[in-house]
Amino acid sequence: MRKTIALLLVAGLLTTSMAGMAIAADKDSDPWRALPYYMSVTGTVVSVEELDDGLQIKIEYADGNPAYMYTSDKTVFPFENEVFVGDVVTGFYLANAPMAAIWPPQYTISVLAAGAPEGMRIIVDRFYEWDGNSDGFLLAQGGAFAFRVDENTEIILANGDDFSDGEYVGRRIAVIFDASTRSIPELATARKLIVLYEDPVFLPDTPSPELLAPIEDEDPEIDASGWPILVNGALVDAPEAIQIGDAVLVPLRAIAEALGFEVKWVGATRSVTLDETIKITIGDTACENGDSVIELASAPILVNGFTYVPLEFFRNVLDLPNAFAFEGQIDIQSEGERME
Repeated sequence: MRKTIALLLVAGLLTTSMAGMAIAADKDSDPWRALPYYMSVTGTVVSVEELDDGLQIKIEYADGNPAYMYTSDKTVFPFENEVFVGDVVTGFYLANAPMAAIWPPQYTISVLAAGAPEGMRIIVDRFYEWDGNSDGFLLAQGGAFAFRVDENTEIILANGDDFSDGEYVGRRIAVIFDASTRSIPELATARKLIVLYEDPVFLPDTPSPELLAPIEDEDPEIDASGWPILVNGALVDAPEAIQIGDAVLVPLRAIAEALGFEVKWVGATRSVTLDETIKITIGDTACENGDSVIELASAPILVNGFTYVPLEFFRNVLDLPNAFAFEGQIDIQSEGERME
């Protein structure tokens, strides 16, 4: 007997991205455009179990390996209000969310796409105005997809309310479409938009305010993007620094190794350790330093495969005397008196 799942269409966070949609940004492009907000996992439903706060859905990948999806009262189902054993479903989860290093893998699902009408697809991301494009397309944060609307596009909020007169530039949007181009980025006319519950973000260099709170002690007037990085007076061969709002972010590995730390990336937990005593996790402001936990103003992020941390990490976590962006360069010193 097939087991049905009641519709969980409620106000909540709805953003998704099709698997494999991310493309690498080139050196001069917006680094955020290579980072989709959500990732996806697809499989065939093997079993469904009701929990106190949601559902446990066991799936099998195409190669036969298992995984678990967990839904909650914030999970949204954009198509069917039922899911059956034997259905092929796609779940979307936060790209920056920490994941437990266990087997089978477990995913906390923000949206579960099941029962899509034939020929219809869904991509969910944060969308911005596309610089230089005059055809009305909005470009996904992931960079590989763009959409525009026409007079037939239905635009609603996650609870089904009409949103055709609302502002959706800078928002997380579920885009449902059929025909598209084979270009990069892929172009489509949206048949339906589901706009998520959140305040709009209008600056394309600030896609995730909850992960990128301002660093209060950085000078908001500077823009340190592309500034050279020096460690103890020596130029470091490293990816360029970037500026996100008021925050100066720098590549961790190159700087930490120049300071003498052993750096290890742990893919299963999306974390980095320094000398096996200091640990940071992508998307998490809590930094472990031995038995202590230090909160950063901004969470570490991934940009084109490199881990970036706010400049304050070197001051507050590594307790270095000097780590500042000034006079056109980023200078990190492990010795000397602290600059004021």
